Amino acid sequence: MGATKITGQNGSAEVESGTASAERCYCPYNLPAELGIPFLERPIQALVPIYLSSSIMPSSTLVSLLLGLCFWVSSTSPLLAQPTPPVYRNLVMEGGGIRGIAYGGALAELEKQGVLSGLRRVGGTSAGAIQAALLAVSYSPQEIIAVVDHTPIQRLNDGRLMFLGGGTRLVKQYGWYRGDELSRYLNHLVARKTQRPNLTLGQLHALAQQEPTRYRDLYTTGTNLTTQRTQVFSYETHPDLRVADAVRISMSIPLYFRAVLLDAQGHIVRHPAKGQAVDVLVDGGLLANYPIWLFDDERYLSARTNPEAPTTDSIFNPETLGLRLDRPAQLALDTLPNGRQQLAPYPVGDLKSYVGALYTVAIENLNPAQPRDWERTISISTRGYNPKIRRLSETQKHDLLSSGHDGVQAFFRRE
Repeated sequence: MGATKITGQNGSAEVESGTASAERCYCPYNLPAELGIPFLERPIQALVPIYLSSSIMPSSTLVSLLLGLCFWVSSTSPLLAQPTPPVYRNLVMEGGGIRGIAYGGALAELEKQGVLSGLRRVGGTSAGAIQAALLAVSYSPQEIIAVVDHTPIQRLNDGRLMFLGGGTRLVKQYGWYRGDELSRYLNHLVARKTQRPNLTLGQLHALAQQEPTRYRDLYTTGTNLTTQRTQVFSYETHPDLRVADAVRISMSIPLYFRAVLLDAQGHIVRHPAKGQAVDVLVDGGLLANYPIWLFDDERYLSARTNPEAPTTDSIFNPETLGLRLDRPAQLALDTLPNGRQQLAPYPVGDLKSYVGALYTVAIENLNPAQPRDWERTISISTRGYNPKIRRLSETQKHDLLSSGHDGVQAFFRRE
């Protein structure tokens, strides 16, 4: 091939093999960095003097230039329109007993990632419900870690005449412990931040409307044994219910804490009258341990054009993020093709592992996650700890906090 002559006429280049129009090539290739994207809007003849210091260029160089320009054109759209990271408005936390300590580490990392500042609603079940409530009334992740660390677990197991009284309560009120101390403790935590004793879900909503960057609406779940359904508690359904009672219902471990009774108006009844119809509520984890679907409704989308219009169909809300606790064996299985569609084996060798296996197969099969839910789920390793309410050593607590931190980091790396 001979030399290539650049005529500069109409942006065309005459080569020995013919004339190749360069007007359709709108992308730089091996060009000075200062040209950047503005080049896309400039005709190529205006740029010819920039590339060429003389009127003679080897034809092989020109061919390489033209080929590179054309290949680059096909990739301009992704460069110009990078996907926008999701803005999370809702956070849901799974139940998990004492292992919920891990959520403190997860929340601290979410704060670093800038997620917490955008949240408008928080929800959870059982252990997840108490941390959701603390977050709703403006506790910081560091304060939540301190609260969980200093919670007097043994004091929450209340009731006089432990053996005789516990047996009587179990028969008549469906729980060994009263749960009154738990309610008082929860109410104390809420009042400490809001200066409002007995704060209701409706009052919390009013605070969230006034100071949306500080307070958030709370949604918890309970299992209604009477209706055999999951029941959601929020300002929309029970505005007069105390925040502490909404959490107490969600944490009512069957046969451990006394069940909560609600009348037809949704008010708590301690001693129902003879013949009075009441619903019996226990731990929400029985039917909805991971209620990631809580905000799958158009009214919870921040981009909704008419917030007051009624909604009909359930949607997949990309603005929802969930925190979920899983065994190490399950997390390993989840990395395999279709691994998330099945449970990991659970070796049984003693009563403790038997109870653990029974708990896992019952809870997980009653609460199946949908395949797409994994897109918005942060999986946190339980590090092998079971959900039983008990004291943990400082080393064990730190282990769970680190697990929460690691789970959040892994989620955002995969995004």
